[in-house]
Amino acid sequence: MNPLQRAATIRKASYLGAILVLFTVSLYWRGVIPLPLRLSTASAAAPFRWAGTHTIESQAQRLEVWELNPEESEAEVVGSALRLTLTGSRGFVVTGLWLSAIDKQRRNDFHEFEQRVQAVTKLQPNFITPWIFQSWNIAYNVSVEMHGSGDMYFYIARGIELLAKGERQNRRSPDMRYQIAFYYQNKFGVSDQVEVLRCLFDLSCIPPEQRDPRRFVDPETKKFRYDVFESFCQDYPHLVRRLRGEDQRYTDKKAAEKLRRATPQEVVQFLETNYEVPSRYRVVYRVDGTREYKNELADKDKQFPALPDQFTESNEAHPKMETKTELSTAGGYFTAFKAARAWFSYSLLLLPPQIKDAQGQPVPGPTPRAGQFGHDPAKHRVPRLPAMVIFRQGAPRAQSYQAEMEQKEGWFDEEGWQVDDPTAEPSKLWFADDPDRPSRPKGVVAGAGRAWSLVEWQKAAELWNRHGADYGLSVDPARYQTLRAQATDPGSIPGDLTQDQYNDEDLRKRYVAKTALDYYASNRQVTNFPYFVAAANAEQKRETVAARKTLYKAEQARKIGNPPLAIQLYGNGLAQWKEVLRANPTFHRPERSDRTEEETCEFEMAYQRLLVQDDERVREYADRLAGGSQSVVPFLSLPFPMQDKWYQAQLDQRRKQWAAELKQWEERQRTRKPDDKPDPRPEEPRVEADPLWPSGNREELKWYVVENVSGQSFSSPFVGSTAPDGGPWVSDAMKESVRQKQGVSRKQPAGIAAGGAPQPGATPQEQPHQP
Repeated sequence: MNPLQRAATIRKASYLGAILVLFTVSLYWRGVIPLPLRLSTASAAAPFRWAGTHTIESQAQRLEVWELNPEESEAEVVGSALRLTLTGSRGFVVTGLWLSAIDKQRRNDFHEFEQRVQAVTKLQPNFITPWIFQSWNIAYNVSVEMHGSGDMYFYIARGIELLAKGERQNRRSPDMRYQIAFYYQNKFGVSDQVEVLRCLFDLSCIPPEQRDPRRFVDPETKKFRYDVFESFCQDYPHLVRRLRGEDQRYTDKKAAEKLRRATPQEVVQFLETNYEVPSRYRVVYRVDGTREYKNELADKDKQFPALPDQFTESNEAHPKMETKTELSTAGGYFTAFKAARAWFSYSLLLLPPQIKDAQGQPVPGPTPRAGQFGHDPAKHRVPRLPAMVIFRQGAPRAQSYQAEMEQKEGWFDEEGWQVDDPTAEPSKLWFADDPDRPSRPKGVVAGAGRAWSLVEWQKAAELWNRHGADYGLSVDPARYQTLRAQATDPGSIPGDLTQDQYNDEDLRKRYVAKTALDYYASNRQVTNFPYFVAAANAEQKRETVAARKTLYKAEQARKIGNPPLAIQLYGNGLAQWKEVLRANPTFHRPERSDRTEEETCEFEMAYQRLLVQDDERVREYADRLAGGSQSVVPFLSLPFPMQDKWYQAQLDQRRKQWAAELKQWEERQRTRKPDDKPDPRPEEPRVEADPLWPSGNREELKWYVVENVSGQSFSSPFVGSTAPDGGPWVSDAMKESVRQKQGVSRKQPAGIAAGGAPQPGATPQEQPHQP
């Protein structure tokens, strides 16, 4: 081998050796191959330990920053290949796909639209805006275009699943987690057809075997299996109660919007129609294209509702949590609000820590700068919307929604739901003594044994109190005075600290005190925290639950047309509610909120409206009140002459006289000659409205009685008494606001003076309304 060949061989060997060395080093540096001695405690292994903590893999795990999460089952190989293939033209392709998706949506071609959206997210997986915008587009804009509630639910689920998929590929985005929670809370809380959507959500959480419509029919006799259906009602009382509706006699204007499944067979028909709803449970696709539903949970990326991974020691919902029945799960009845609560809590893991004082206690303040107060930009992210102080209260707010939903749907204490009304017609009974010849209800009670709203309010109170302590929204007076003392000379404290100023312990202490004082009131006002925490603390008491339950029953009695029962229940419920407000003054009048006062006014006005319309005691008292005016003006008639016995007797006598005159007139008509003078027909006696007491004033006089008279058997407990703070239980401004909201026009009845005595000759315009 000549020297030139030898030199070429050596050069090639050197290049090959360098390539092997660099490749091996890259494997160690990337963390594919563990470094030797990295776990050793020997002093000589210190360089290896340092290198082991600075590999790409170890840094990615420590900072939770990676493009493909190795813990995820899905790896976007196709998307990565497309991005590499398109190189610099990816932006043009994404723009074209985006415009095409908008066009497909406009043409209602939702299948093609969804494919375009999926392509956009594959090409830009780490840009969160397409994930958030298009998931919102599907869950809101596309879903409302669907005519069937099942189709609407499917697209809401698709929108949430899309955003959950994006979150799995972007584990450092609190905004995506927050938006998933908001979708659950909003779409299943206040959206159109919310009752149907909640029922479909329940079906998604029930094992397919439990909701299989075939299990409710005997395969041999083809008869309906009432025992199996009764067991189903016991396991899923919320679902069945919502499907049936409160009462079949309830025919108000919203009745058409309710599900109203009148028979067990119709409930099973609902289960059959929606059997293929998106679910938490595994689906197996056979060769022939059919699907088989299993009773085992699907992989976390294939479940709906999509849930976050189990984090820290939290007991929030996660993909491995069972939801087989409403009573068996650790969290009670699992709803979209609890799914939202889990995602809200999960989003907080990425936020910077709260500012703390020298004693380590949280205080209100702005978002700390990077490197200050524990804010590590490598680990923490600041959400874009909403403000962080509002962002942080998502979980307790979702829990309050859960508790409020229990109350609105009639779930209060351990009593449960009596499936059949004892007063209902036998043909409308679900569980009768004899299914073939029903005569009386069997007495089935579903959901008994759990204090539904009480438990949920207790959890809400726990979350709100912890929230106030963790973020400086609850500061006792003594600590507040300490902060004022620490913030000496606030004018000399900068609005934001540089790193050098932050290192000055005295200046940092004064800065924390000053910002706490500046942000305390504003944070409480922006978040309405005083009302939420006061409401949760009051609602978690059994006395409040009992008052709510009585008032709920009163409202149901009113809706089914039973005024006497509704009046009795409203009277008892208002007395209980008054004691609740007396025992919880911060709930009655929390800071900067009048929600409780408005609710109290609505309760009382509903009761008073029933009294005016249907209570004989109010009419009699109004008669006596107006009767006293006859001593002043003898010819003044009573305001309710048609119901007065003396007047009715006089009217009957006049009718008899008129009948005799009419008979004489008819006789004259038969013998009447053409040239005789016209003989007018006698007019029938009728009630002439007294100008002092027209029908409107008669109604207003009864309103005057129920709003001002205390101490009577019909009187509202709030009339004639004042709140513990010395003011009225409900202000005049609030009463007028509620009247306007309900479209009620009020005026002072003629003849009633400001002091309550009848005043003759007055007109409604001359006499102002005295509440």
